[in-house]
Amino acid sequence: MNILGTHRSVAQRLRLTTDRRLGAGNFFWHAWNVAHDRDRPLLHHPDVTSDTWDEGELSGLSLNDMRRTVIRYAHWYRTHGVLPHTHVGIHTRNGLYGLLHHIAVTGLGAVAVHCNPEMPTSVAAEYFSRTRVTVLVADADLLAASTGIRARHGDGGPKTILTEDIRRIDETAARPSGPIPGFPHRHRRDDLVMISHSSGTTGRPKAPVFTHASFIDGKRERFWTFPSLRSDRMLTALPHSHSAGISYLSMALLLGIPTLVLDAADGASLARAINRFHPTFVLGFPLTLAEIDVTRVTPYAAQAIHTWNGMGDASHERHIRPLTSLGMRREGRRRVAGSRYVDGLGSSEMGMVLFRTVHTPQTAAYDRLIGRPVKAVRDAAVLDESGRPLPDGRAGLLGVRTPSVTPGYWDDPLLSQESLTNGYFLTGDVVRREPDGRWYHLDRTPDVIHTAGGPVHSLPMEESVLLTTQALDAAVIAVDDPDHPGTSLPAALILYRDAVVRDPRSLLDVCNRALREKGLDPLSALVVVTDRDGLPVGPTGKVLKRLLRERHRSLLSAPPGADTAHTRTAAEAVPSHGEQ
Repeated sequence: MNILGTHRSVAQRLRLTTDRRLGAGNFFWHAWNVAHDRDRPLLHHPDVTSDTWDEGELSGLSLNDMRRTVIRYAHWYRTHGVLPHTHVGIHTRNGLYGLLHHIAVTGLGAVAVHCNPEMPTSVAAEYFSRTRVTVLVADADLLAASTGIRARHGDGGPKTILTEDIRRIDETAARPSGPIPGFPHRHRRDDLVMISHSSGTTGRPKAPVFTHASFIDGKRERFWTFPSLRSDRMLTALPHSHSAGISYLSMALLLGIPTLVLDAADGASLARAINRFHPTFVLGFPLTLAEIDVTRVTPYAAQAIHTWNGMGDASHERHIRPLTSLGMRREGRRRVAGSRYVDGLGSSEMGMVLFRTVHTPQTAAYDRLIGRPVKAVRDAAVLDESGRPLPDGRAGLLGVRTPSVTPGYWDDPLLSQESLTNGYFLTGDVVRREPDGRWYHLDRTPDVIHTAGGPVHSLPMEESVLLTTQALDAAVIAVDDPDHPGTSLPAALILYRDAVVRDPRSLLDVCNRALREKGLDPLSALVVVTDRDGLPVGPTGKVLKRLLRERHRSLLSAPPGADTAHTRTAAEAVPSHGEQ
């Protein structure tokens, strides 16, 4: 990236990079201190469902606006007993509220405990309870649904949580008459500043913790590589209760990048926001970006885009190519047609993207390629079950050594211990490294399909199924193998954007031909689902394969319905109620 013509000068970015006091608990105050444009609108937060979305100026908050608001919030928290190390729950659909409360809470030395507003109420209640939240601010309806949540003291005694409507705080919180004692808090490197849950797709959401130093260490080199020219504008549709959402908003404030904070994570809302805000780069989890109908992005808005950023799990070629067909990017001194798709693999526990690859319209290699480790990764290895490194070309567990990794899980020291092997943190991914140094994402460990012939990885199969069917989304899951009890076979569920009726038998046949050509295992069944209920996703947009496995476990033991095809004959597939 050109280091000139940016919102923050070389001297300002050097100051941020070298200041070892900068951390996750005080990033806002460092951003405010280095900035010379504190009154410039920076964060925009529209209501895309309102009738005025396409009208008038798009207002925004400056660093000074945010500072005044954060001080009011911090005063409210202090007067309600929040001290260093207090756990404060933040549960809101409003990404801007969530960020400002995060800054206020951590500015007091307290711990911000974020929860995705799409999390089921019972799960959210249990999460706040086990993370020992004693103050909870939330949207009114989420607060009402969470009534009765209780925390526990260290001695096991129950304690009622102090709760408040987050909008009411904004409306009524007064500015203090003088300085707030101990604010902003002076953090130590290992101070806990945030708990932000995992996606929960494999079971109960985990509670990884983030410290003042660890959550910022991997980002320092990004001060020089993150798009931050004066022409750049960022649109983020990440869940802003997630560690990734907080991470990228902190980067926007530190580098002074005008940013639209979009709460709606569906493709239609994102396309509308692009048309209104004209961002140069767009961030989102893979499914959010996959849902964008590129025909709904106006040519005028599309030409501004140079980069898409997908993160979490690696994205599919079927979803990347339509997006890279839009926009313009720079190749050296030339502007060329088409944008980049920066595909990143990371997880809640990592605190940032750990692997990165860039796709353009000219990219030929996909197949779940995740590229190479980023600079913050000190070491990465493919490991066997005993933690021993495997040679190139072999599939195994991904282990990493990086300063950004979580120090552990709040309520599960055993899980924290089990996540470490031979000095590596296990990310829960199955990967393969090729001799040329490129890495490929094959699966999540719970989703590996254990067949009678050995393990089968679902993600390369999904890549082929999506390309072959051109469906909006697909999942390959394990279903019971009736001929080999205790083992499984792969089955696919696919979802289209439209309501056209399709023949599952024809789709199964064409998918299996394509899979065999790639040297992959064939599907034993294929189901065409009609809506998102048939292919459900969790709060972060990841398909709930655990739920699908439970739902379709006996798929091959019964005759296929109108929406299903499988490779067993009618004589082999008997209704489960007829089995003895």
